[in-house]
Amino acid sequence: MTAYPLGVEVACDGPTAGQDCPDSAAVRAQLTSTTAREVRADGRRDGWRRRRRGTHLVDLCPSCDTDTQEKR
Repeated sequence: MTAYPLGVEVACDGPTAGQDCPDSAAVRAQLTSTTAREVRADGRRDGWRRRRRGTHLVDLCPSCDTDTQEKR
């Protein structure tokens, strides 16, 4: 039997610290993406952003990214 790494999934941290993503959005790893950094790169192609919220970094899908919403 051979084991293969399944990669990682990066989930949206929601529009605010106390609110979950309404879409339960997640970026799934592509076949070649096996680290969180690679998956985040996949997500950036789809409009995801990594932002600072207080002292933490958060991952935001396009619908939860407030900068994207303000530009519309």
